[in-house]
Amino acid sequence: MRAMRGITVVGCGLDSGELLAATALRDALPNARLFVTAAVGESADSQAERRFRSGAAPVIAARHAGTALDPAALIADARESADDDVLIAAAPGGLLAPLTEHYSNRDFARELGLPLVIAARASGGVTGQVRLVGEAARAAGLAVAAVVLTGWPDAPNRVQLDERELLSKIARAPVVTLSDSAADAAARWPITGWLEAESPAPAAEEQPAAPVATPITLDAYDAWQPHQVGDPRNTPRPQIMQTMLEIVDAEGPMTASRAYSLYNRAAGGRKLTSVARAPLSSAIYWLARENKLTLTREADIPWQGDDMVRLPDQPAVRVRELGPRALDEVPLDEIAELVKLIRSARGASDPTELKRLILTTYGLVRLTSRADDYLGLAIDLAS
Repeated sequence: MRAMRGITVVGCGLDSGELLAATALRDALPNARLFVTAAVGESADSQAERRFRSGAAPVIAARHAGTALDPAALIADARESADDDVLIAAAPGGLLAPLTEHYSNRDFARELGLPLVIAARASGGVTGQVRLVGEAARAAGLAVAAVVLTGWPDAPNRVQLDERELLSKIARAPVVTLSDSAADAAARWPITGWLEAESPAPAAEEQPAAPVATPITLDAYDAWQPHQVGDPRNTPRPQIMQTMLEIVDAEGPMTASRAYSLYNRAAGGRKLTSVARAPLSSAIYWLARENKLTLTREADIPWQGDDMVRLPDQPAVRVRELGPRALDEVPLDEIAELVKLIRSARGASDPTELKRLILTTYGLVRLTSRADDYLGLAIDLAS
């Protein structure tokens, strides 16, 4: 299967001109297809059903339009739209804008794995806006290929000119301009190079003297707050299902075994026996059957040695702080993504060094033989 080629265009908030920039890119590239996640306030010629009103995050705009966005369907539709063509995906609302309660534009961009083009209105203060988006993107391992200043006037004022000059010096990506009436300007942009952009290592002057000096930025871990629940051996399944849904809502994606252990401890159990595990597993199965959870069986992810569970609108992988988890409760896919971030930021490649940096990032010190084996699996998965 051919690797998908393309660009994801994100803005610095609402009405950043990302659809204008995406359309210009589409028109400038032969065999390019435009895909829009949620056309908030601007037309999208192939996504009329997602033309939501502006002034709100995509999840809220969709809700006000009487519908909801489905992350899995968006990814599938985007990939299908690309086929053998170049995909130009526009994600209005801002990089961290939520498409659903648990899924953001950044999650969408990470799943597509395409270089980013940041669109930003040419106005005072735009440099800070772009830098914030750029840092959030690079923290997630996304390559920023270029910055497009939209709404560029025929006679820019001094502030706009100075902002463009400053951005060109510090944005760590090419900066181009686009007026609202000159979409053909994209024909002069070095778009071919943008398609091949890779996430850069920190600039030489920003590299720490030691690998641990600058920690990797991780998302916060939202732990489930335990409360009294019934003994799984004699509690009605609907009640167990409701609690399991609460657990996965808070902590997903997660291993099924951790979800079972959390419930069992809240019920006053000490050891998760097979008798206690059976009704919990059954509850997860029925939640998946009702499409309230996404269940990935161990047979499909043999490296994990466990089932994985998440809400349908949660990304498959979230790189988060360790939180209350034991190291071997962190999904291997999550650690593998952390390994990629460490390699990009630090240039580390030696397995021993990578393991030390993973432990440091998680605030751990001791590398037990069990942790050594588990991290080795994650590093192999990241290769």
